[in-house]
Amino acid sequence: MRQENANLELTVQYVQIGDEITILSCKGYGRTVTLPPEINGCPVKKIGPYAFSEPEKGIYMLPDKVEILWEIIPGLKVPGSDKEYVYGQRLMKITLPDCIKGIGEYAFYNCKELVTVNLPGGRIQIENGAFMNCEKLNYINVKAAPDGLTSVRGILTELTSEICITFLFGDEKGVFIFPEYYEDALENTPARVFQYLIYGAGYRYRQCFEQGRLNVTAYDMVFQSAEIRNIHETALRIALLRLQYPYKLQKNMRKQYLDYIALHMDKAVKLVILQDNIKGLIFLTGLGIMTEKNFEDAKEEAVRTGRKECAGILLKERLHYYPPAKKKFEL
Repeated sequence: MRQENANLELTVQYVQIGDEITILSCKGYGRTVTLPPEINGCPVKKIGPYAFSEPEKGIYMLPDKVEILWEIIPGLKVPGSDKEYVYGQRLMKITLPDCIKGIGEYAFYNCKELVTVNLPGGRIQIENGAFMNCEKLNYINVKAAPDGLTSVRGILTELTSEICITFLFGDEKGVFIFPEYYEDALENTPARVFQYLIYGAGYRYRQCFEQGRLNVTAYDMVFQSAEIRNIHETALRIALLRLQYPYKLQKNMRKQYLDYIALHMDKAVKLVILQDNIKGLIFLTGLGIMTEKNFEDAKEEAVRTGRKECAGILLKERLHYYPPAKKKFEL
């Protein structure tokens, strides 16, 4: 079992105010952190300021005479290794407990290797700069329905890079990509006035929230804009995921995604093949919109790039949709 996938022992530094716990820092062996739901019977309610960016700064901000405590969360120990603070560029993945209600200012500031955050549903107060400069944060998993109350919007407002949000509810899930965008400022020097410009569809996608809930229909309608349709790879990934996980996907919106994929089928097939995405390829071929030439071109791409399993799937699916004509013999 790989260490990163194991439940490694963790030492948590915290303060207790009343019956609520605030996390100040964590020490561990790996690069992932799973915070406990409670410590000594008290719920973990908040991550303190700078807890995973500059823990010492966060501790310095505490009121005088506040008792700082430590708790060991049992797990696998790594022989010959010492526990180190898991913060900054060492942190890659964090899972927050269901009872968390607040993330302090700059808690994850400059965690530039942080890739994945696992969140509970419900409202979480996210303070200023909590996820600023988390350049590689691409995946957020939330235990809630897509249109349930979550803290996703609060994180998205601090990040302009592309983020994939997976909503997990019961045995189902919904997956939504929020593309990147960037801002620019043009100065009118004589008037000393700045004009702020926004480029990319990511900003419009981030506006599809109403009081902390994703408006799924509004999200799907953004796909009609030219600014996302002209970014083919991103648009195709959005379309494929919405079709694969069609949470509240309306009939006309489903058609717009299917039409777009059919129009750019060569790029869609190449995308899943280069990712060696077997599940995605099976889903794509199963949509029933690939032409015989699409199958032939895709098989050649799979063979050329050494994706043997993809080539086998394409050959099988082509025979299913376009079986060879039976030969007729005349006597």
